[in-house]
Amino acid sequence: MTSKPAKQPRPRTVPAPKRCSIEYCHIYTNKTISSEQRRSVALLHEQLATVPRTATALVVMVDDYSCPEPMFDYAGLRRWLADEQATPDIMIRESQLIEACDTVIGLMTDIKLQRQLCDYIRTKKYPCSLFIAAWYMLRLGYITHDIHDSRFIAQELLNILPREFMPFEDRGLAIIRATPHADALTKIRHLYF
Repeated sequence: MTSKPAKQPRPRTVPAPKRCSIEYCHIYTNKTISSEQRRSVALLHEQLATVPRTATALVVMVDDYSCPEPMFDYAGLRRWLADEQATPDIMIRESQLIEACDTVIGLMTDIKLQRQLCDYIRTKKYPCSLFIAAWYMLRLGYITHDIHDSRFIAQELLNILPREFMPFEDRGLAIIRATPHADALTKIRHLYF
């Protein structure tokens, strides 16, 4: 009797990264769709005129952590985005990023900044800047988590955000700079309005 050779596991195929991951329509759960989201979608359409849709990953962040509102109408937001021809590939809630934030903290090489973040989390809560760093590192594939489908990892990021977010964005980029993946900064662009 001859034995059959053991089955070899199939190699896992990793999809080629998208050219660009575009974040737009950032919204807080204690708010409703406003001119801010409408402007963001208009800017998205301008960007999509220059990049093939198949080369992009469209992502929406719903901030349910800073100002939690359990009655937020996620289905209504999805319907509005569909009506605007701006359906995202991924819609994520900020609170889903907490484990990814912990991963980023573990990667940090700037011990002083790492301690400051840990102290802040212990005494208050996770800061926006840490969520930003984790979100960007996920979208670029520097870290992984079940909440972000690897089919939507991208070579570069474009974030369409209100100008008032700029200080938080800058602090998020400083956190990324404090990891071994500081090269990610060259792949992140912002379109502020």
